[in-house]
Amino acid sequence: MNKRGLSRRDFMRGTAGAAGVTLAAGSILLEPAELAASARSVPPSERVRFGIIGIGMQGAGLLRTAISLPGVECVAACDLYDGRREVAREIVGKEIPTTRRDQELLDNKVIDCIVAAVPDHWHRQIVIDCCNASKDVYCEKPMTHAVSEGFEMIAAEQKNKRIVQVGSQRTTSVIYNKAKELMAKGAIGDVCLVEAWMGRNEPSGAWQYAVPPDLSPQNLDWDTWLGTAPKVPFNPLHYQRWRCWMAYGSGVAGDLFVHLLTGIHHIAGLTAPPKRALSSGGLYRFKDGRDVPDVLATVYDYPNFQVFMRVTLNTETPEITRFMGTRGMLEIADNVLTHTTQEGLDHGPSFLSYTWPKKLRDEYLANWRKEHPVEAGIKTTVESASYHAPPDYNETREHLWNFFDAVRTRRPVVEDASFGNNTSIACHMANQSYFKNTAAVWDAAAKTIKG
Repeated sequence: MNKRGLSRRDFMRGTAGAAGVTLAAGSILLEPAELAASARSVPPSERVRFGIIGIGMQGAGLLRTAISLPGVECVAACDLYDGRREVAREIVGKEIPTTRRDQELLDNKVIDCIVAAVPDHWHRQIVIDCCNASKDVYCEKPMTHAVSEGFEMIAAEQKNKRIVQVGSQRTTSVIYNKAKELMAKGAIGDVCLVEAWMGRNEPSGAWQYAVPPDLSPQNLDWDTWLGTAPKVPFNPLHYQRWRCWMAYGSGVAGDLFVHLLTGIHHIAGLTAPPKRALSSGGLYRFKDGRDVPDVLATVYDYPNFQVFMRVTLNTETPEITRFMGTRGMLEIADNVLTHTTQEGLDHGPSFLSYTWPKKLRDEYLANWRKEHPVEAGIKTTVESASYHAPPDYNETREHLWNFFDAVRTRRPVVEDASFGNNTSIACHMANQSYFKNTAAVWDAAAKTIKG
């Protein structure tokens, strides 16, 4: 016996005669329907022709992935930097019209839809212009740069009966959809707490991207790129590393929180922003002139549970999302979903009875055993199952396919403007709490954040 007396473990082992615990584990390979569907051939009459606006790091990746899909063709590209328009032609592998003017793509009757991968401060204008021009649009995350923009974008989507897909991908993921299915079935009971975190540890992960050596006002339309942002002299760092400044981006929240929030909102079936957000963090390492933190932690209050979220750009850590419920836990890590069950019941008498007089304790233990009969050799099983995505699974590919298939069939997408708006608002709440050093409260009636 240790100095503190009988330990809880010793007590449970010595007095309860409680059932032992074993672990039953299973590994399941998931097969997403979208992956199978995208492998089929598409007749020429159903071909989708798209134009792309913005061929930077994300845009180039989207372009490569999109043209690999059957029945999908890129027929035009737009970027304000000449070098990126050349990259678009190289990726497509043939000569296509390219321009600095996005209106040329919107006026092009051959184009069915637009893929837009531009800085956050341009999202509103491009989405609304696309909808008004009767073009469906895939817009990169986060959907908005300011809270008010989202409701304008939703109105344009609905008024013009357009398809708007926001590019956070998790809503299409076979892993997140399996978690959503398990949640809906009550597999882990009532969820009271969610944790989500991730970390990077490299300059490129903190947006210190290399700048094209030829970048200049001669081959970049700087004034147009600034758009609604404050007018400043040409600055190649602002152009290439725009996520470092709130004038163009949304910092850690808009770049990385949005992925975690998308997964959480999708799995939990949330259709509204959180009620409150309280953030803390700071700029500890990348003091390169940026005005956003490199560490951000936020506590979100939702109606039925709380979310703890943390992102750092200074240490590599696994990305993990964990739903904790009264009947178990769902954890997504390294693209694997693990479901562990818990009974949430007492399998032994109350430890506190050890502090009672012997007569009371003996009576209590006798009654407890009478009320909790355990057959000899019967064990309580803690069940655990893990779900894996197929080899070479690509959730961005599935997300783009969902968009292009919706353009073709007019079926709803999995991440429309309303969904994207809710996750964007949560990002803005995290930022407002951080910058104003106060709790950010969502006022649904006023459609604004108060603090």
